[in-house]
Amino acid sequence: EDILYAENSGRKVILHTKKEEIAYYERMNHLEEVLGEAFFRCHRGYLVNMAYIVEYGLDSISLLGGGKVYLSKKKHGEFVKAYMWYLQNGGVSVV
Repeated sequence: EDILYAENSGRKVILHTKKEEIAYYERMNHLEEVLGEAFFRCHRGYLVNMAYIVEYGLDSISLLGGGKVYLSKKKHGEFVKAYMWYLQNGGVSVV
């Protein structure tokens, strides 16, 4: 619940939390499975926690605290559907 987003950096994953950044060796696909439906793979290099989304556009997602992650054009439609489903089915935005 403290993770804002995860970023792929070479062979490491960097978890961006409210307080710190944690880097460790992990596959993004495995992390995606572990984190579950509250997170969305918006780009091959990013997993975003939908609870911290402030706004989104055609190519990026803005997060609480000023963070910004890329949103691939291929994933935009799927992201909008997933985010709306998340909000309509009890997902709570902390914004």
